[in-house]
Amino acid sequence: MLKGKSKRFISILLVIIMIIAFPLVGCEKKEDTSEDGSKEEKQEIASENKKEDEKPDEKEPEKEQEKSKVVFWYLWGGETGKWVQNRVDHFNESQDKYFVEGLSVPDKQKIIVAISSGSGPDLTDDFSNFVADYAEKGVAEPLDDYIQKDNDEFKIDDFIPMALESCKYDGKTYAIPCSINFMMLFYNKKLFNEAGLEGPPKTDKELLEYAIKLTKVNDDGTIDVLGFPDFPIVYYLGPMSAAFGAQLISEDGKTLTPDNPGTLRALNLIVEYIKKFGYDNVAKFRAAGKYLDATDPFFTDKQAMRIDGMWLGSKVRTELKLSKEDFDYGIAPLPYPEGHPELELGNSISCSMYYIPKNAKNKEGAWEYLKWAMGEGECQVINPVAAGFPTRFSSVNAPIFQEVIDFPEFSVMADSKNLRLFPALSIQNKYNEIIDEEAELVMNLKKSPEEAMKDAAKKANELMKELK
Repeated sequence: MLKGKSKRFISILLVIIMIIAFPLVGCEKKEDTSEDGSKEEKQEIASENKKEDEKPDEKEPEKEQEKSKVVFWYLWGGETGKWVQNRVDHFNESQDKYFVEGLSVPDKQKIIVAISSGSGPDLTDDFSNFVADYAEKGVAEPLDDYIQKDNDEFKIDDFIPMALESCKYDGKTYAIPCSINFMMLFYNKKLFNEAGLEGPPKTDKELLEYAIKLTKVNDDGTIDVLGFPDFPIVYYLGPMSAAFGAQLISEDGKTLTPDNPGTLRALNLIVEYIKKFGYDNVAKFRAAGKYLDATDPFFTDKQAMRIDGMWLGSKVRTELKLSKEDFDYGIAPLPYPEGHPELELGNSISCSMYYIPKNAKNKEGAWEYLKWAMGEGECQVINPVAAGFPTRFSSVNAPIFQEVIDFPEFSVMADSKNLRLFPALSIQNKYNEIIDEEAELVMNLKKSPEEAMKDAAKKANELMKELK
């Protein structure tokens, strides 16, 4: 129980520093990452939900025509999308003033184009790394006045500070975080036992030592068992950099610093492992794996460590139906730099979020639904189903979450003082691309970490000049 209130490779830091781009619940909202509920719950949901691709009836029931209509488009699909629609239906039944018309639209570009043309929804969702861009371009409505007006009921102080901060720009709140995305270190207990290792690595030095010891090679030098958490490559650099203390912008907010010590430390660790076992061998192993499939190397005892999100356990236990006897894994915080215990529990986070378009036709209705959907009670209904980490302390501490697969292990991060956000800039995503492109050259052994990040800093700060 908690005490305090407290993208080949191209999209990682976007899902965080983050990265670390969920979906991922959290990230790829098209994915089905829902938890299995009880038989009774499933029957109730099946009877109440619309089909995923079903559009709202053109003719609303007479009763609903009397209500003020709120158009809500959401990116989620699959079982999670059905649950979102289920809660929309419950809201419509709970009051007589508003009728929310929900529709799954898993195409963010389509939503943005519609908003730009004035034909978009009153409420929609996205990821927090777009908040600054949407704020500067006038896409999102500031929500501070709504929050202040209803704070006795909404209780904004109940939100985990870093989650709320991810939805702010230039001192204003432009979105409400609905789920936190961050990574932990998963490890294969069978492989650890075989290697004589009793528990997970706590420091970066131990991480490399364990990875080398856990790696098994074939006679031709190819890798049979990957010891390092190098797969999937899309995930691990951003969170690892954050865990090593990376700061991607100077304290005064004027200079972008991809060449910071934390990021360089992470890249040098990665390069050391790749050089140890050969780039071609590591690349061949990466290319052979299929993420979150039955043949995923982590599920077949071919990968000893994995940096991944809370949705992984749901995939293992509820979809692949692998018992502990079939596949047993542990979860631990990401290692911190040797000699720097003060950086323990470091991580990067991003959030899934809801926002009201600035040109929405029914802002008051959109806020009423958002206030209800992100209220204390509803947060405890949606997040356990979506296997998403909650954004409210009251939800983190709710008994229902203790039954969610791997939630207790992930919950230690909620109180961490070493959580990091990617800089809230309108050029945030371009900055991400620069880091990704240069880091890929490092992982292909075409540039040293220092050379690559120096070049990244030069390119990124050219972008910063455009903001002045």
